[in-house]
Amino acid sequence: MKSKVFIVGVICSLLSGCYREDTLLPLIGYDYFPTELGRFVEYKVDSIWQDDPVGSIGSAEAHYFLRDLNESTFIDEEGRPAIRVERYSKQSQLAEWNVKDIWYRTRTPSVAEQNEENVVFIKHNFPVKEGKKWDGNSKNLLQTLQELYNQTTVPAVWDYEYVNVHEPYTINGFTFDSTVTVLQFDRQTPVALSLFAKEVYAKNVGLIHKEMKMHNIQGTDSVGFFFEQVVTDFGE
Repeated sequence: MKSKVFIVGVICSLLSGCYREDTLLPLIGYDYFPTELGRFVEYKVDSIWQDDPVGSIGSAEAHYFLRDLNESTFIDEEGRPAIRVERYSKQSQLAEWNVKDIWYRTRTPSVAEQNEENVVFIKHNFPVKEGKKWDGNSKNLLQTLQELYNQTTVPAVWDYEYVNVHEPYTINGFTFDSTVTVLQFDRQTPVALSLFAKEVYAKNVGLIHKEMKMHNIQGTDSVGFFFEQVVTDFGE
C-alpha cells in the first residue's frame, strides 16, 4: 500500500493537474486579475474623437484621471461571488475624486468577466497561455457594441489572444516584472475600418495599460477615436 501511495505522489508531482490550489495561482494567472477588497489602481486617461467634419460633433478631446477600487463583494444574478468596483474620476491631479460609475467583476476558475455599464466582457480565459484565443464579446450583443463605439461596422466577434505572457513591461516610469498582454483586436488598414485594441495586466496589480484605436474612412467621410489609459499609482 505504501508503495502505491508513493507512486501516486510521484505521478501527481509530474502532472499539472495535481498541485495544490495555493500553488496554482501563478501558473493559472488569477493574480493578473486581483479581486482582493481595497485594492486600487489609478490612471491617466486620454481620449480623442473625430467625427465627420461636416457632422454636428466634429472633434472632441477628454483628458482626466481615473481611480478603480475593489470596494465590496456580493452574489451576482448567476449565484457567483462578484466584486463591486467603484470608479472615480477627476480633471486634474489636485482635484477631489468624484464617483464616476460602478462596474462589476467576477472571477471564476475558468474566466474573468467585467461588467462595464451593462456590457459584459470576458477579460481573461484561464489558464493564461501564449497564443490562447477566445471570444471576449461572447456575453454581449453586437448592437450594444455598435452603440458603445458609435460604429455600425464594429465586428461582433473579437478573438482576444494572449501575447507576451509573463514578460516584463515598462510604462509611465513603472517596470513590472510579470505581465500579460491581451491583444483584443488587430486589424489596421489605411482605408475602411481600422481597429486595434489591447490591454496589459501586471501580476498582483491588474490592468496597467489600455489602448484602443479605431478609424473608419469611407470616401470623404472620416470618423474614429483614440483612447489610452495608463497606470499612475496602485496599492491596497
